[in-house]
Amino acid sequence: MPHFVLSYGYNDTPERAERRPEHLEHLGKLQAEGSLLLAGPLADLSGGIIVFTAPDLEAAQALVEQDPYTRHDVTKDRELREWKITVGLGA
Repeated sequence: MPHFVLSYGYNDTPERAERRPEHLEHLGKLQAEGSLLLAGPLADLSGGIIVFTAPDLEAAQALVEQDPYTRHDVTKDRELREWKITVGLGA
């Protein structure tokens, strides 16, 4: 199954803290379903990265659109791209 990488920054909004439990619940659900491989903030907390598995880009985009951080405009500069893993887990 193809892999997709979502990178994003954070908007300056209190919604980030308010929506974090919902965001983590959403990610946990995706992980349990097998659609999420990795997720977390960047070390400087300026944004985050999520790695999905999905049949195609449209399905991966649907996963992004369901995230409370996306729905409540917590994130900005979202970029979702297919990732061809050559070496390592998932190759």
